[in-house]
Amino acid sequence: METGLIIVIGFVVGIAAAVVTSILSKRMRKVLFIIGIAICVAFGLAWIVLIVSIIPRDANTSGINDVQYFPDSPRLAIASSTGISTYDVNSDKVHTTLTTDMAGAHNVSFSPDGQILAAGCEDELIRLWDVKTGEHRTTLIAEHGRDLHVLFSRDGDTLASWGSSEVNLWDVTTSTHKKKSREYEDYANVSINGDDVVLASINESDNTSLLDLITGSINKKTDYIRLLDFTTGEENKKLRGHTKNVESVAFSPDGKTLASGSKDKTLRLWDVTTGKPKKTLKGHQKSIDSIAFSADGRMLATASRDNTICLWDAITGTHKKTLKGHTAAVNGAAFSPDGQTIVTWSNDRTIRLWDVDTGELKKTLQFPKSSKFEKD
Repeated sequence: METGLIIVIGFVVGIAAAVVTSILSKRMRKVLFIIGIAICVAFGLAWIVLIVSIIPRDANTSGINDVQYFPDSPRLAIASSTGISTYDVNSDKVHTTLTTDMAGAHNVSFSPDGQILAAGCEDELIRLWDVKTGEHRTTLIAEHGRDLHVLFSRDGDTLASWGSSEVNLWDVTTSTHKKKSREYEDYANVSINGDDVVLASINESDNTSLLDLITGSINKKTDYIRLLDFTTGEENKKLRGHTKNVESVAFSPDGKTLASGSKDKTLRLWDVTTGKPKKTLKGHQKSIDSIAFSADGRMLATASRDNTICLWDAITGTHKKTLKGHTAAVNGAAFSPDGQTIVTWSNDRTIRLWDVDTGELKKTLQFPKSSKFEKD
């Protein structure tokens, strides 16, 4: 606000200097006129710099917020600024099968049995649909803000939702709120681990099976990852090693390994039990904003602001391939259930499907400003 005021004052001073020249000698008028123009130009450039500085770099400008495979069919659920669409990979047909009177969707998550689709919507509501019939099941009031995310637990009984400063757990069967975490800094990403419910490892004191909640904070000073015990809200561990902000996290399917991506351009693998680092992998030129494991846990995909996707052997840490074709920052990636195809989405307003074995581009979906997709 103060910077803006200074710039306005600068403009006024510059114009005043030019006006004053009209009452002075010819030579002085010329000198002051030049000074006035110079001041106007200088402060004009300062204004441009100010505007550019407050616009987030590499922000998601594509309108495509999330893409996930249906668990039991070759279809994609596409969450976008216009709602949710589904794309049949085999027939190349795009449908808008869910209600269109809703706000845009920030992300989607399928229940493990593939029967329920949950969406975190931009109107701060969580909506659940029956996948088979397309009927709306229920709406949950999340109040996390517009940046709302949802994720099912592995048994499908619990849904986790998170936004700016807290995580909530919901009972899927009764559609009731179960638990809320204490507030932390903004969450860049959350991942769920375990076989039964949501958050943390086995609680030995009462034998209750919980899951670990992993959070990568976007707080300026936070380059570590928190492991939280959701029963107490306390930290179990802090995973340190990244030198810049943590942007993405994901658990391996067996829950033994955590992968994290950061603005320091590295992918790090951690032992969940000990909290110790296992491997540090390098291959990107910019921040890693999304991580995905294949269903069998043998492959890792990382999406980066350097416009590429890297495929890694999750066991050995070997870099397998770099997928190139996007012309802007890649915002996310997800494996097909059989692990043979990977879908990616980018600020270039495209969704691309790649062959995991060969690295070849299979299909491209163009996302225009309207709600309909076009296939290239």
